[in-house]
Amino acid sequence: MPPPAHVVLHPVHPDGIDQVLDSMAGIDLERPEDDEGVAAALQSGAEVLVTQTWREEFLTPSLRWIAGTGAGAEQYPLDLLDGHDVTLTTAVGVHSTTVAEHGFALLLSLTRRIGEAVRHMTEHRWVRMTGEELAGKKIAIVGMGRIGEEIAVRAKCWGMDVAGIKRRPETYAGCLDKVHGPSDLHDLCDWADILMISAPANADGTPLVGARELDLLGAGWLVNVGRGSLVDGEALLSALTQGELRGAGLDVTEIEPLPEDSALWSCEKVVLTAHFAGASPYFAERWGRIFAQNLRAFRGEGAWENRLAPFG
Repeated sequence: MPPPAHVVLHPVHPDGIDQVLDSMAGIDLERPEDDEGVAAALQSGAEVLVTQTWREEFLTPSLRWIAGTGAGAEQYPLDLLDGHDVTLTTAVGVHSTTVAEHGFALLLSLTRRIGEAVRHMTEHRWVRMTGEELAGKKIAIVGMGRIGEEIAVRAKCWGMDVAGIKRRPETYAGCLDKVHGPSDLHDLCDWADILMISAPANADGTPLVGARELDLLGAGWLVNVGRGSLVDGEALLSALTQGELRGAGLDVTEIEPLPEDSALWSCEKVVLTAHFAGASPYFAERWGRIFAQNLRAFRGEGAWENRLAPFG
């Protein structure tokens, strides 16, 4: 039997990850209380880091594998990890179902005016309103990865007209007849009633949707379950308060947590959730299956799953 892998669990992690790791054979688990403790454990020879955050002091000579607990990887220095032959794996796919469902929850809160109704509840006001129907609406999904595909499947079941955007549309294989490239974003914003974002952040942190895109979307709705940096916050607020945009459902924002003085909190056209679209009672179990497979790969006994680095 190979010796147990020395695994460090970052103190900030999704619920249930610690129990999954506690029950797993073949690892020696260490659970520091803060970033300094994580860095110290890695300096002492730990090989595996389970985390969703990154600090430069985590890159130590002993580190061989980062088992990410999030789907995104923009926080990691991929070129640096590649140069040090450190494997990075992510939780891509674990969130797909719940994020897609959350995206529709936000969308329905806007179109059926549930967000407004909840505000009326806090004031004990009985206000009848007329909501919209999703059937027959045109939805453009930005980011046709696993989450985007789950959104598209559900949108088609709702009787919606669906189009998607993917950075490399030639690699798409899913339920849509055609998926567009990023150069078609303006055309799709002009076409769509709903723009739903499920894409990862741009590498340079720049927004994908700004004043021009929101102007083209017109009297539609925006839902973002991707990354907050993909939407220009000032342009969004302007479109909501001075433009035609009918509503925005946001699980992510440019700055998180959203500052207390942000006008988005009080905007009646906005429904906000605190970046928990990916949270699910089944997350840890699904993530654990990926970790177990990759633990075998770490020992040279199988193929890696969701491996981003090294590149070679």
